Amino acid sequence: MEEDQHIADAVSAEARRRYCGLPAGVMAKLTPWPCYLVLEAHSQVVAGTNYFLKVRVSADGEPLECVQLRVFVSLFGDPPALAALRKGAAAAGALSYFAEEEGERST
Repeated sequence: MEEDQHIADAVSAEARRRYCGLPAGVMAKLTPWPCYLVLEAHSQVVAGTNYFLKVRVSADGEPLECVQLRVFVSLFGDPPALAALRKGAAAAGALSYFAEEEGERST
């Protein structure tokens, strides 16, 4: 699970940008997640590895909120890249393969 947390941490800023609905290339100072803890992880070997991570982003004492991340790690040592993110009801469900961004837009 330590490797999974390290991979999630590597894409945290990009995940937060997408979660907030900011367009690619926008540089903004974003408030960090109250919590950012991998709860569940699966991997799929392709031309590299896809990591599917369910990450808790709500603080202790608050209702459980999670995001699901699909992170690609190439065979060539490139940094992990966030390929897709699920949020809202889509992220509350079971961890499974997903190709595109899913979940309601945050307000």
